[in-house]
Amino acid sequence: MTMIKSILSPIPSHAMSCFRFSVSLCKRIQSAVTILWWDDQDGQNKMAWVLWEKMTKPKDIGGLGFRDFQAFNDVFLGKLSRRILNKPELLISRILMGKYCPSESSRT
Repeated sequence: MTMIKSILSPIPSHAMSCFRFSVSLCKRIQSAVTILWWDDQDGQNKMAWVLWEKMTKPKDIGGLGFRDFQAFNDVFLGKLSRRILNKPELLISRILMGKYCPSESSRT
């Protein structure tokens, strides 16, 4: 389990901090994680005894601590938005505001 969580979960993190992933892409990432978690080494499917929703809950409330990739993507983009609003003088803020909000960036 630690290998799955420590290797597969952080891989899309950088892209998630910059781009909005589609629901289908998040489901494909989730599918890759669940295949590694539930399938046998011979490729035999095992019975999934636990719902994905329960697996994404924190360990202290009975879950397994896996990431909900769609919610994680929203959190990353929210963090980026907060950074742009709170620190408009940063280079990343100026670049993104210049690219996506040219009329707003010319006023500041």
